[in-house]
Amino acid sequence: MKDEPVEFNQTFDLYFKGEYNKAYELLTSVCDHYPDWQGRAYEIRVDMAAMMGKLELAEDILDQALNLGYFYNDFVLRRDEDLKMLQGRPRYERLVERSFKTLADEQVKARPELLIIEPENSPERKMPLLIGLHGNNSNAQGFSDYWSFLTKNNWLVALPQSAEISGKGLYVWNDFKRFENDIPAHFEKIKGSHSLDEDKTIIAGFSKGGHAAIHLALKGFFPVKGFLALAPYVGDVNTWLPLLNNIVNNKLRGYFVLGGQDQDCTPGALSLKDKLIENGVKCEVEIFSEMMHDIPANFDEVLQRAVNFIINE
Repeated sequence: MKDEPVEFNQTFDLYFKGEYNKAYELLTSVCDHYPDWQGRAYEIRVDMAAMMGKLELAEDILDQALNLGYFYNDFVLRRDEDLKMLQGRPRYERLVERSFKTLADEQVKARPELLIIEPENSPERKMPLLIGLHGNNSNAQGFSDYWSFLTKNNWLVALPQSAEISGKGLYVWNDFKRFENDIPAHFEKIKGSHSLDEDKTIIAGFSKGGHAAIHLALKGFFPVKGFLALAPYVGDVNTWLPLLNNIVNNKLRGYFVLGGQDQDCTPGALSLKDKLIENGVKCEVEIFSEMMHDIPANFDEVLQRAVNFIINE
């Protein structure tokens, strides 16, 4: 997850103050300066134009985004309250249909991918492994920098990329059956090409990737020592009870890294942590009081603490 450009944060600050015109002008002035964020910039500009009541402008921007090859899903184009005034407009509906068709066409072609980051020094002994799952609406490459610290300590890092598309170059972990099949298949592939220390395998993930990581660890599709969940979105903790009552690995360990200002994820994650402990899973948690839905700035240190807790009984 590459850091968002500072202008995006400034745009959101203006948005929350209701200064939609200023927010629109700021983002429009820089939206083509950041290729990795251009699709997101066009999406936000559509929102800002709609909030200003400039519905034709919003449609023009969406049309431009589609012409550039971007496309958006139902969550963006249908369920965003900022766009409720656009729903039902003939031109907007045509643009939505066009976006959804592109997404469907791309989904047919999508395949699970795996990015491998080798240890900096080739170890003579078996390697510990971290499998890291990107957050929703992101990709494996966008999260690669977070895990490179481990390769200095002879860890092998494997970064699966979901085959479930949400936009151009963006992927999600919403389809449980899909990732229950794809991630174990990746593990078998890694095991076939590398000498692994299966007593030192950790599965990690951010947000919905954190949800998927915990889910896979509890179901025991392949041997893991524990999980590292970064701001995991877990939803209603009661939906986890069937998994909690049938934990395969009774020595599993879990580590949660949470933001004190992340009201969408932290309360549920803490409830799940308590349930896990009740069911025999040893867990540790770090809460960064001022952090929202994000990863700590000093993540190398956090990662080392998490690894130490999970690996060293």
